[in-house]
Amino acid sequence: MRKIYILLMVLAPTLVCAQENYWIKTDSLFKYVQPVASLQFWSTYTMGEKAQLTEDGPMEAMQDRLNFMVRRARIGFKGKPYKKLGYAVMIQYDNMGKDRFSGVRGSTNTGQLGILDVYATWRVSKSEMASVTVGYFHPQISRECVTGDLLVNSFDKAPTQGYIRQHITGKGYGRATGVNLGGVTNKHRVTIEYNVGIFNNNTTSEEFTETSGRYWSPLVVDRVTFTIGDTERKSYAINYDANNYYSKRKGITVGLNSSMQSKTDIFTSNYAGGFDVLCNYNNWNIDGEWMYMERHTEGQIYNMKAGHVRAGYNIIVKDKIFLEPCFMVSVFEGDPGAQFSGEDRMYDVGINWYLNKKSCKLSLHYMKQEGNGDNNYTDEETFKKGDFAGLAFVLLL
Repeated sequence: MRKIYILLMVLAPTLVCAQENYWIKTDSLFKYVQPVASLQFWSTYTMGEKAQLTEDGPMEAMQDRLNFMVRRARIGFKGKPYKKLGYAVMIQYDNMGKDRFSGVRGSTNTGQLGILDVYATWRVSKSEMASVTVGYFHPQISRECVTGDLLVNSFDKAPTQGYIRQHITGKGYGRATGVNLGGVTNKHRVTIEYNVGIFNNNTTSEEFTETSGRYWSPLVVDRVTFTIGDTERKSYAINYDANNYYSKRKGITVGLNSSMQSKTDIFTSNYAGGFDVLCNYNNWNIDGEWMYMERHTEGQIYNMKAGHVRAGYNIIVKDKIFLEPCFMVSVFEGDPGAQFSGEDRMYDVGINWYLNKKSCKLSLHYMKQEGNGDNNYTDEETFKKGDFAGLAFVLLL
């Protein structure tokens, strides 16, 4: 009996260890929960804004104005509790202090909080070839739509992203709940990355906002990129980084995008497709995209087109002064009767001072806006956006 007890005492830890092999062990606590925050403060001066002040009245000129605002503010958590599993939860409280009659695009905010992103990514392969992302996040289409809002080198992201997002998801923020499969591979200085996702679209019903209506059809989105030269990033992710690599990257990336959705209560089918390009070579940073959008209704086909081109050049004046003059042109065109119609153009010229790469930046820019029709620039009845000059400070923590 004594020998049996001794044998059991020796085997017990071994049996426990054997059982422990069934479970996936977590990594360190630091990787498990990491707080993150980002802030973007704007000071803008608007000229030439017009708006309708009385019902059925004409548009009237607004007085030019200085406006201080929190253009974007985000706080949340991210982590990688397991070697192949990471997550992100982000809350936004954007546009606090925004003047209704400033030339800045977007709605005003008197203090409301909102969910920006909630998702988890699980790498299902040994390499970076296959990862599954589930949650509430950007469908992977259009580089400008999936690049972080505070990371572009223009004063703000191209306003054309708003048309693409609203056409595909029905929401300005462009997020949807769904599942995405993606991965990346690199061989002989050529990198290929792919994404394909299926999403709910609960904003396509005019009467019931939490459903697609009587008819149901999922949103299917796909994207593939080809990179020659230096890669954009070392590992797969659903968010794209800054388009300025601070003169360290020599490479070009071309992306092809498409989306489709069949019948809902407000259309019989909905499509989008296009391409985007990012080129970094020594001091030059050049990117752009062009998207074609098509919506079929009963007996009608409506088209919209949107795109931009943007370029910056890095200049090192002396120690700790890293400057980037930058300009951008964005263009939207839509058929009469489409979701958005007419033309919307923006011209942005300015300079960025990177105090600590993307983490801390000062920007001074001027935006000229023009257009016609019924779109985010004007509806020719109730509002018309003005030009504005802006000073911005970005801080990423």
